[in-house]
Amino acid sequence: MSILLTLAMQSMNSLIEKGEVQIEDVPSTSSEKLDLRGIVVDADHLAGWSLDVYDKFRNFADKANSPCLLVRDNTVLEFGDQKSEDSVERIRRLSVAANRLGCNAIAITPHFPDDEQRAAHIIEQLRSTMQYVERLELNLLLQPSEGLTSKPDPHIDIIKQVGGFRIGALPTFSAAIATGDGIGALQKLAPYAGAIIADFPTGRGKKAISLEDGLQAVIDVGYSNTIALNYTGSGSPIPQLSKASKALYAYLEAGD
Repeated sequence: MSILLTLAMQSMNSLIEKGEVQIEDVPSTSSEKLDLRGIVVDADHLAGWSLDVYDKFRNFADKANSPCLLVRDNTVLEFGDQKSEDSVERIRRLSVAANRLGCNAIAITPHFPDDEQRAAHIIEQLRSTMQYVERLELNLLLQPSEGLTSKPDPHIDIIKQVGGFRIGALPTFSAAIATGDGIGALQKLAPYAGAIIADFPTGRGKKAISLEDGLQAVIDVGYSNTIALNYTGSGSPIPQLSKASKALYAYLEAGD
């Protein structure tokens, strides 16, 4: 399997909010203007969608040769008392959405406090919820968050404790940089990753990770899956994404 360059729909939020790009046009924009072959859908984009709308969007994406690969939820999920029920229900709703969109995974952002007993409770909740996710033939990816998953080693340990073949990580360049060792964090998590979010521009000075350096870092440890470009700057996203896409394709071709 080779690296698949894709688009994180979050990159397009500024244009979507202004009405300059319609959500249903994002797959064709991804394919035709950016030469990216797939999209990571943010959970926020799905608010109010019916099953019919999921099916229509999936058709738009498939016809544009930029299929939906992952539903990503950036909402930090808390587990405890009523919050556990709410979080589990959210995961189930996201799973249904991902299944209808034709994705192979959902990514969630659970908060694991640095408390052994509470962490064990959350792991048990996720282990139980995995049964529902697996019935829909989806993978569950854990995105880094404040708490235990903010560092790669405990993040990996949590994945192992949940267990199974359909649990993994969703590393992000931003979270990796926040550890103080961006390249090291990416390389530790990459073997467990179902996809990687390549945020740019991100970091400053020596802590910054260029797209090329981040890409090479994960390739060096055998990663060969999805890289989703996520523009986080304040400028117009399409020119920046197009420039990044061309640069990474050139980099990959040079390395072949």
